[in-house]
Amino acid sequence: MFRSLATLMVAGCALPLIVTLSLVGMLAAGAAAAGWPAFGGLLPSPGGIVLQVGQTVLAGSASFPIWAAPCGPEPGALAMDPSSCTGHPSPYPFAYQGFETGQCTWYVATRRLITWRTPQGSLGGNAGQWLELAAQAGYAVGPAPEVGAIAVYTDSGPGHVAFVVGVAADGDYTVAESNWALSGPISPYVDLRGVGAGSTGSSREVLAGFIYAPAGSPATG
Repeated sequence: MFRSLATLMVAGCALPLIVTLSLVGMLAAGAAAAGWPAFGGLLPSPGGIVLQVGQTVLAGSASFPIWAAPCGPEPGALAMDPSSCTGHPSPYPFAYQGFETGQCTWYVATRRLITWRTPQGSLGGNAGQWLELAAQAGYAVGPAPEVGAIAVYTDSGPGHVAFVVGVAADGDYTVAESNWALSGPISPYVDLRGVGAGSTGSSREVLAGFIYAPAGSPATG
């Protein structure tokens, strides 16, 4: 169960603007135009979920898909193994890959393999650093959302990252993320959220771009 939104603390890597519990529909298009996403099992097939801009579905609600949880049943080759879903708070992975439980970076690390490091050697770094550090590590980056990509937002603090799970024809996109709607963070941490093309859903943040696959990754048909 999760707390009432009226009790949420304003903290964490991002601030929620609009929270509703309406799941709009399924995207029937293919995964990504770039042809790189070896993400079979990370998302339902075909395509992914698309929400209306500003709509949010919380983990723990009846319409939240189990595959979007940090310990979904089919995590895919680049996400975590369900056997890692141990520790506290159960069943979510505790401090997975060294990322603090419930933070936005922690959630994305359960969906994508994070390999880049800061100059000081820290895995990943703050969320707002991810686009630059990933590019330096050989990952393709760009301005357009694609299913399976990582959205990177910058602000005056540590920034925010989210996992893209659907893209509409007009460029609006849907992310799965942690420490946004349930900021603090508060268990069960995760939400799905519809975001307008080129935006972040927050007046406090700027869209830095999207992290795609490592350069040279094999394309999938």
